[in-house]
Amino acid sequence: MDVARRQRAIWCAPLRTTYIVAGRRAGPGGLRRPGRWPAPGRRRRSAIPAHPPLYGRAAEQAAIDRVLEEAAVGRSGLLLLHGEPGAGKSALLGHARQRAAAHGMQCVQARGAVSESEYAFAGLHQLLHPLLRHLSALPGAQAKALAGALRLGADRVEDRFLVSVAVLSLLTEASAGTGLVCVLDDVQWLDRPTMETLLFVARRIRTERVAVFLGQRDPVPDPLSDPWLPRLRLGGLDEGAAGQLLAAGRDVPDAAVVRELVARTRGNPLALTELGEALAQDQLCGREPLPVPLPLGAGVERAFLDRVRALPDATQLALVVAAAEETGDLSAVVAALERLGLSDSSLDAAADAGLVSVRGGHVEFHHPVVRTAVYSGSGFTRRRRVHAALAEALLPQARDGRRAWHLASAALGPDETVAAELADAAEHARARGGYASASALLERAARLTPDVDVRAGRLYETARATWEAGRARHTEELIAEAELIARGPALLGRLLQLRGAVQMRSGVITDAYRTLSRAADCFAESEPSVAARCLVQAAEAASYSGDLRRFGELGATAARLASDEPAVHCTHLLLSGVGAVVEGDVGAGRELVTRGIEEAVALEDPMLVAWAGNGALFLGEAAQAMELFGRVGEPARTSGHVGALPSNLHFVVILEMLSGRTAHATSLADEGFRLARETGQENLEALHLSRLAFLHAMRGNEDACREAAQTALHTALRRRIGLAVATAHHALAALALIRGEYPEALHMLEALASAEPGTGHPVISLLSLPDRIEAAIHAGEPEAARTAMQELESWQAGAVTGEARALLARSRALLEPDDDRAVVFFEEALALHSGSVPAEKARTELYFGERLRRIRKRVYARRCLRSAADTLERLNMWPWAERAQRELRATGEARRRTSRTADLTPQELRIARLAAQGLSNREIAGQLFLSRRTVEYHLYKVFPKLSVASRADLTRLYYADPSLFE
Repeated sequence: MDVARRQRAIWCAPLRTTYIVAGRRAGPGGLRRPGRWPAPGRRRRSAIPAHPPLYGRAAEQAAIDRVLEEAAVGRSGLLLLHGEPGAGKSALLGHARQRAAAHGMQCVQARGAVSESEYAFAGLHQLLHPLLRHLSALPGAQAKALAGALRLGADRVEDRFLVSVAVLSLLTEASAGTGLVCVLDDVQWLDRPTMETLLFVARRIRTERVAVFLGQRDPVPDPLSDPWLPRLRLGGLDEGAAGQLLAAGRDVPDAAVVRELVARTRGNPLALTELGEALAQDQLCGREPLPVPLPLGAGVERAFLDRVRALPDATQLALVVAAAEETGDLSAVVAALERLGLSDSSLDAAADAGLVSVRGGHVEFHHPVVRTAVYSGSGFTRRRRVHAALAEALLPQARDGRRAWHLASAALGPDETVAAELADAAEHARARGGYASASALLERAARLTPDVDVRAGRLYETARATWEAGRARHTEELIAEAELIARGPALLGRLLQLRGAVQMRSGVITDAYRTLSRAADCFAESEPSVAARCLVQAAEAASYSGDLRRFGELGATAARLASDEPAVHCTHLLLSGVGAVVEGDVGAGRELVTRGIEEAVALEDPMLVAWAGNGALFLGEAAQAMELFGRVGEPARTSGHVGALPSNLHFVVILEMLSGRTAHATSLADEGFRLARETGQENLEALHLSRLAFLHAMRGNEDACREAAQTALHTALRRRIGLAVATAHHALAALALIRGEYPEALHMLEALASAEPGTGHPVISLLSLPDRIEAAIHAGEPEAARTAMQELESWQAGAVTGEARALLARSRALLEPDDDRAVVFFEEALALHSGSVPAEKARTELYFGERLRRIRKRVYARRCLRSAADTLERLNMWPWAERAQRELRATGEARRRTSRTADLTPQELRIARLAAQGLSNREIAGQLFLSRRTVEYHLYKVFPKLSVASRADLTRLYYADPSLFE
């Protein structure tokens, strides 16, 4: 069998009890020389046990048993075991496997390795290989994505979240019947895509018979710090348990010796086990003094090295080969041994000593400390020879980075040939979604690149891959390093553009504005279109912070770009127009923005169309903004590219709010918040939370509104995200307005109007003017109401759409003391409402009905109030609907709440809508990133809430009145 075929066989083969090693049989104990098979009935001398006995771990075992018992009855569980090296994590995970077998549950397992941590989905391949028979049961897109991630097909991994959903579906399918236990050891060395996928899945399993156990070594550079993750820290053993461990197979040790060993090892089970093997019986029993110092920490490594150095020279070199090839690929190790003039039997003595074993076509060390000790204890020259041999043994066309990595380790200095191969492997890894792997390979390539300009370019690519892998801090470090040697303005511009993107999503917003403005300057002469995009990104940063005075500067900069490209001109129109509006020249600004909107629609550039929608909002043209956001939002909502969804959903939520579909907007904002949190986009997380707060206020969910607003403000104030701060404060003001606390609402809205950048946003202040006028009138502050009215008239004097002019007419009606003139303004407002923003039309009808009732025109009042109540109930805006109902009762007409979807949670509403539209549970699960059984659980609660007995009833209800599900 040639090397390539052996590699593929090893990668794809499941674990077996008999192995073929370079044409020779080997048993589970490891490699054997010809003719050394034990006679029947004769057992081979046992090696050091893979896991220390479980002494002093009764509480931990009970915790594991509880998770398994819950999973056995359909309540999924998760537990992270973590502690210092040798704390007994692997032994407890072994206990979990044994107990799973006792429950009759299927068990799959995987173990992290340092070398494989850079290979995307390597850990997932280990874990899921026994379950691939269920792959055909998955939806086609999920099966295709998962096959691509596991290298079972040639497809590229375009959407990591789709892979995560596929894994969720696969585990759900595999757990049917007997249940499923997933055991993952050394997760600190699992590749990042695998770990993110497993955490994604673990957050969503609720009603499946699945248990997940993780083992993590402490400390590690990047621990699993998710506060949601149930964890159990393994401390040291007490004196009683340590005495039992040391006494295993030997005389009972002296109590004072045990006390001393526990004090000097902190009860570490591995250190105690090794000391129990290394110390003489007389020393353990107190008859001879303990050696000073004890082999602890680095001393434990020395103890391993002493055992290694007692082996033949050929075996020691073979161990270095196995340690250097950290994936444990047996075929690569054997091939490298041949190139070094060694036979594949060179590892037999190490296997007999219990240092290594061969399992599933992999060389496994007894403990990671052994590997570290062997590798670090060998000299540089020997390590170089070993890496060179391994590089020769691996095929370059594999492009998995292993050969390039060994070449790099064997290099004596900068080498462009090796660097180029590393860069090629990185590109291959990136194409498969392995951004962490691409980052590591590119960084090594940059270090080996002799040409300064090429090295700077590779550092930029490294920073890009590192950012894509979700490591913001290291991205900043790489950008700073590249800046020191970057000589061309184009490369410097790209570095600044990347830094601005990082700061925009996870840094201080004002820093992002300055960085992106500098990036635009770098591109101004060579690439004007790229400069224009940087200006739009800078405008986004300015808008997030609420510093809209920057728009005039950005617009002027765009005008100076020496280019006649349509995108550059469109950018100039939009930014200059908004800048003019902010400066008070609303007429000129309206003209510029209107032309910019026309050009953006013609160009069909999503970024510019989205900004055209923002421009419409700056003008108060909510209906036009809704149409423009629909062009961007609809594809985003149905594309399935979840990595971009936190940003795209921000526009979709605004669209749904303006459309009056508050329940749907709430569910989408909740989804955007959840995805932003999972992808580490803290600034977008705060924005979605502030939108959720406003939506909760509109629906009358007071506690949820306050909680979301306060959480959003905690991040937004610290990061100077003025848009999120203003939206959260507007939500609290709207809540006060709804509750009839008019002086408090007025105070908050006036504070919103005077807020500085970073703590407020002018557009939110302008959009809240109708609420401010209403609050001032009811609070008995006519002067404050007139001041707000002047601001609204100045802003909306040239309004184009009927909706904008309708709000102006409604506000005049509220402020008008003369009833006859007020009726005229209300009628004008109702005539101008097109219905595209139904919530505002309903509020106009409500206020008109209240005025008509007070002037004793009850028949006309009922007509307005009835229509308002119907609309507000349909939109689930219950505080406003109840106000309309009270007014109706005051006219003598009784009315009761009719909507049956009001009690559904946002998640239940989305599931009910999709089920009513005919989607299967599996299709719903794939679209909402849930498990199939979670969908079933929610539908089980939906049916009684809607008083339906089947999906057919649900479909009939939906098509009888689709608005109930909005």
